Formats: sequence, C-alpha cells, structure tokens
Amino acid sequence: MGAQGQQAGTCRQCGKKLATDQRYCLNCYSPVTTGSARAHVELARTTATTHRPDPTVVFSPEKHEEILRRARGRKRMIATASIGLVLIIAGSITFSVISSNRRLAQRTIAREQAARRDLDLLSEALERFKADVQRYPTNEEGLMCLTRKPAALKQDNASDKSVWYGPYLDNLPEVDPWGNDYIYHTADRGRTFEVVSQGPDGNATPDSRFRIASQPVTSTESPLDN
Repeated sequence: MGAQGQQAGTCRQCGKKLATDQRYCLNCYSPVTTGSARAHVELARTTATTHRPDPTVVFSPEKHEEILRRARGRKRMIATASIGLVLIIAGSITFSVISSNRRLAQRTIAREQAARRDLDLLSEALERFKADVQRYPTNEEGLMCLTRKPAALKQDNASDKSVWYGPYLDNLPEVDPWGNDYIYHTADRGRTFEVVSQGPDGNATPDSRFRIASQPVTSTESPLDN
C-alpha cells in the first residue's frame, strides 16, 4: 500500500513528487494519470478562449493582382452582358419596325392593286355599254346604269339601235379601297369619260395614278346626244 501510494504521488516521467490534486507534473508537464488528459481536454472545451483575430493586414502583390483581375473580369462580364442586352432590345425594336413597315407597304400595294383592278373592270364595262347604247353613261346616270337599265333608254323601239344588254357588271364597286366614292365624269355628250379614285390621300387630281379614261375621239366621229 505504501509503495503504491508513493508511486501514485510521484511523476512517472521525471520522478518528482506530486500533490494529490495535481493532474500534471509541474516539472515536465506530463499527465499524472491516463484519465487526466481527457479531463484536461474537456476542461479546455468549457474554458473561454482569449484568442482574438489579428487585425493586421499583410500586403501581398500577388493577392492584390488577383483581386484586381477578378474585378476587371466582373466588369468585362457586366459590360458584355449589358451590350448584349442592348443589342437584343435594339434588334427586337428594329425587327418590329421593319415588320410593321412591311405590313403597311403590303396593305398599300394591295389597295393600289385593288383600285387598278376596279378601274379596269369599270372601263371594260363602260366600253361594252357604249358598244350597245352608242354612248357612255351621262353624268346623271352615272355608273349605276352598268348594273341597272337607265330609264331614258327606249327599248321598245325596234328601229332604235341603242339597246341596253346589261348588266355589264355583277357587282358595282361604288367605293375605292380607301372608302371614297369613284368619281365618274363624261364629256362631249357622252363621247368620252373618265373614272377617278381619290387615292389614299382622298385628293383626286387630273394626273392621278388611279385614273382611267376613254380613248381620244377622232374628228371623223359624229357627236351623240345624251
């Protein structure tokens, strides 16, 4: 018992005498028993540390260059993304404007073609009317006599060669593709005519592109009464 107590009171590493409440040897700092190390670890965990982060910043050229390189890379990426976004938006706006202008041009061309087609139909019908009645419709009769027999024509006279064999049109285009009335005018007592569309601006002029007229009358033709 005495040997064990003596052995327990001395350090196993250096042989110095130990107090009964010591866990480490004051001479060599060796643990007194095997369980004291674990107890010290547990005690260290519960002890508040006094360590504080070092606020000193050490300048490193390599680190500084890396930071600047990353910053430049971010700036280039943001600039590239911004330019790409601007180009996409500008392209979308340009495409929309081009598409809108193209649709507008297509509608304009379609209306102009429709106006020319109507004028050609009216001209052909007026020529057939003249071939039967020996004159063009009067200003009072207008274009309606191409689909409806004029009241002034005497169909019951067998000797009269002026016979209306209409209708000369199935559907009379009374208005042009822009919603304006076709203007019909005859002169020289029914020997000439002209039909004019007021066009997109609603202003009919003698040199209008949307105008059709009869062929000039030769001097050998005799004038006819309306």
